[in-house]
Amino acid sequence: MSELSQAAATKAVEKKNPTMRDLVTAQQDAIEIQLAGALNSAAFVRAAISTISQSPQLQQATPQSVLGAIMLAAQLKLEIGSALGHFYLTPRKVGDQWTCLPIIGYQGLIELAYRTGRIEKIETFLVREGDVFNYGANSERGRFFDWTPADHDEQRPWTGAVVTAKILGAGTVWAFMPKDKILARKPKNSANGPWATHEEEMAKKTVVRELAPYLPKSTEFATAVVKSREVEEEAKHVESLTGVTELVVTASDAGDK
Repeated sequence: MSELSQAAATKAVEKKNPTMRDLVTAQQDAIEIQLAGALNSAAFVRAAISTISQSPQLQQATPQSVLGAIMLAAQLKLEIGSALGHFYLTPRKVGDQWTCLPIIGYQGLIELAYRTGRIEKIETFLVREGDVFNYGANSERGRFFDWTPADHDEQRPWTGAVVTAKILGAGTVWAFMPKDKILARKPKNSANGPWATHEEEMAKKTVVRELAPYLPKSTEFATAVVKSREVEEEAKHVESLTGVTELVVTASDAGDK
């Protein structure tokens, strides 16, 4: 850990049996440094503690996974909780131990894309059964797609996802992924994770990550793309926190439950 993180952790464990609240509160100075004034650190910590207090599983999770996830949210300057849908502390059992997965929400990923300052508009949509969707390329239009939705019924099964981004001074870029290609990105053991509960949102995030190499970059957006891919596609989890800005994620040797 950095000296600041180590000092905070030492202060927290001076108590006989420090709670997760104690450990998180002890990291407020380190969190404030990461937030750099973008968010109020006290409010940020309260939101994190509130999320943890509502989940018995998070209260049982390894401290390094919870603190690592919170530090990642602070580094990305994204609010924790469902209010904005930016960042979620998500419990997951790895072997016999609960851990905390840092899940960057679809809205959080889009927010970070806009923060680059060079994206005028970014949109995603799901192609559903019954829609007419064609794509291709020619010398006049370049790469193109045409989409005619059958109706506005969002209950119809989805068959693919599209993302478009209008870049200031550079036109529009887009990507399409069919459902089978998207689902192939899921971790093998995803029955209890966000893919099981929020499949459509995860599909949209997957196609945004697919377009990421063609989008303007910021440190936060690039970090979010890498970390979300590691957690959501490669089934990695927080193994240790080596520093305030270094979230270490490692594939589990034990089977995820």
